[in-house]
This record gives sequence, C-alpha cells and structure tokens, in this order.
Amino acid sequence: MSWRCSNKSAEEDEVSAKAVRDAEEWFVAQSIEKEWKELDKIIPPVPERRWFPPKPGWKMCNVGFTFDGNKKIAGGGWVLRIERGVVLLHSRRSFAGIKTKDEARFEVLLWAAESMKSHRQTKVIMAGEFSELFGAVQRPEAWPSFLFQGTEIRRELSGVEEFELSVVNRSANRGAFFIAQSVTNLGLANSYVAAGHPPWLFEFFVNESRLL
Repeated sequence: MSWRCSNKSAEEDEVSAKAVRDAEEWFVAQSIEKEWKELDKIIPPVPERRWFPPKPGWKMCNVGFTFDGNKKIAGGGWVLRIERGVVLLHSRRSFAGIKTKDEARFEVLLWAAESMKSHRQTKVIMAGEFSELFGAVQRPEAWPSFLFQGTEIRRELSGVEEFELSVVNRSANRGAFFIAQSVTNLGLANSYVAAGHPPWLFEFFVNESRLL
C-alpha cells in the first residue's frame, strides 16, 4: 500500500495552523484589554507620556520579562522603535527550565542583546528594568555578584555599533512587558521576530505614539 500527500492537504494544514494562531492572538488582545481596564479603575490617568523616545538618530529597544516560578518558565519580549514611536521590529521568546527571577532577567536581557547584534542594529538604547545587570555591564567592579552576567551581556553588546543602557520603570516599558506576559500568563510559547508592532497591541502602540 502506498501513501500520497497532496499539495491541497498541506495548504489545508497551513490554513488550519494560521486559524489557531489568529485565535490565540485574539484571546491575547482580549486579556490585555481587560487588564488595561482593570488598571484604569485603580490608577488615575496621568497626562504625561509613559514611553520616552530615544534621542534623534538613535533607536530604543525596550526589553520586558516575566517569570513563572511554578512552571519554571520565563517570557521575554523586546520592541525596537525610532524617536517618532514607530515600531521597526518586535520579538517574543519563551525560556524553559528557569529557576529564579534573577535567572529570567539575565536570560531575557542576554537574548535581547544577541538579537540586536544578529539584526545588525546600530545606535541602540537598551531600556528595561535591569538596574543591577546594566550596572554590572557599565561598572563591573561595583557589581562583583553579577560579574559573569555582566561579562556575557557586554560580550553580546560589543557586536552592536554604539549602544547605551537605560533603566526605566514598568510604566515606560509596558509594550515589551505585555509581549513577555503573553508567554507566562497566556501560554503562548511560540517564539518569533516580526516587523512592526503586534497586531493585537495596535491600539496600545498607536496611543503611545500620539502622546509624543
């Protein structure tokens, strides 16, 4: 007995897979929207902008991470934008076998640095909630406990022509954080890099750009 696989079957499989991905992204959008509404009930709106653009001629790479100690996984997300707030690239990745929050923080930042190098970016400001790791990169003698992490991150960033490091709080880093959160909170483990912003965060990024 012989088996044959037609092109039609392969096309049907691709359509089915795309439908599943679209459904996942739709549920992400609903979850994020619900979270924003809940936050708005607790935190009064503030007139100032939350995301601060890079200086002219530079790009801002916001990096976010989340950690689930029960499942031992971390979620990572980065968003690369120019001064007008336009998103050039964004990425998501799932990390398995992560034991601590510090390990999650390090692995995600190292991945983001590797990504900037592999995409041959120049004049990049790396921004996120990484005060200890950024300190270890810039002043290793002052952060002996993070000597290994600082050395590894510095090695990757050495492949980026002109970079700066900027510690920002969660409110200035929400886009990248939401992407990372989709891994740990919603189980979206597929890793990818794509041009522009995520379709399910369209409204969020548009609104941030309007505040510039």
